[in-house]
Amino acid sequence: MLGKLLKYEIKATGRTFLPLYLALIVLTIITKVLLFVAIPDAVMVSESGSNFDLPLVISLSLYGTIIVALFVLTLIVIIQRFYKNLLTDEGYLMFTMPVQTWKLILSKLLTAILWTIVCGFAVAISIFILALGNFSMMELSQEIGKMYSEFQNQFGMSLNIIIGEGIMLMIVDIISSILMIYVAIAIGQLFNQHRILASFGAYIGITVILQIVMSLLTLLFPVFGMDYLMSSEMNEIAVMQIFINSVTVFNIICIAAFYFITNYILKNRLNLE
Repeated sequence: MLGKLLKYEIKATGRTFLPLYLALIVLTIITKVLLFVAIPDAVMVSESGSNFDLPLVISLSLYGTIIVALFVLTLIVIIQRFYKNLLTDEGYLMFTMPVQTWKLILSKLLTAILWTIVCGFAVAISIFILALGNFSMMELSQEIGKMYSEFQNQFGMSLNIIIGEGIMLMIVDIISSILMIYVAIAIGQLFNQHRILASFGAYIGITVILQIVMSLLTLLFPVFGMDYLMSSEMNEIAVMQIFINSVTVFNIICIAAFYFITNYILKNRLNLE
């Protein structure tokens, strides 16, 4: 059943995202061509002043707008799919299906993670394509190889370890951020009126609580504090590893708490409009 829910979610959200990704591809190609034609004469100076290549300026403006729209739309869809499908009139249908509540939440979560990662990759690849030309792939591979070699010689460990830990932190941070939105919405639906405002207030409240908890942990266990780590005799990489892994563990705890609370509220305290 979870597979069917995921298929439905991806199909439903894909109708919204795919046109924007297509627009990003088209604008990336157009902007790349205009950059190739305009550079190094992208700015032409005349006696009367500086005149910009208008098509290039328009293309870059649209390109930036599409990138911002992708990130904003991803956030809006994450919120809208969870709230509308589970906590409005559509929720009556969703919760009468023969499927556990945690699977409904998980289907929304996995789809949200998917589109968030796809958005990040799409933008990164697009920017890489635009930057390509200022350097060759051979030069890039040589620089990367040199960086790996220098890192190994200086710190005695593979750069892949740090990259892997950074990717892990990024993934758990994405999951924690999405579930934080979900739990705030779930708390907001407990109110009979002004649910959106209540959800917004719950989100702010959770943020404040997390900041307080992190501050207390730093005071009780200074070994995890950045100030303490920077003042220690450890090298920069060891400090970075401890900090990254500590934040990762904290986020994993938050993920478990947010998921449990969201599931509990939707399963036991559901209050549909």
